[in-house]
Amino acid sequence: MFNEERHFDQPIRWAMVGGGRGSQIGYSHRNAALRDGLFKLVAGAFDLDPARCRDFGENLGLDGDRCYANYQEMFEQEAQREDGIQAVSIA
Repeated sequence: MFNEERHFDQPIRWAMVGGGRGSQIGYSHRNAALRDGLFKLVAGAFDLDPARCRDFGENLGLDGDRCYANYQEMFEQEAQREDGIQAVSIA
């Protein structure tokens, strides 16, 4: 159920798998998440090519170290972080 009145002390730390450059669904998900303020995109495995993934993520404002070559690496590395991801979208 959607509740636009719900607010969190901090937004949910969110990551995407896929949804990189040129992806219509990735754009739609990021755009919607920005509107309600409940999620903050902090990491991603946006592209099969690690260099394109990093370039795209950095252009979105993410730390390049949180742009991963694949989802397995992302899950493993983010699980080690105190500020690791809390939710994932698969685009």
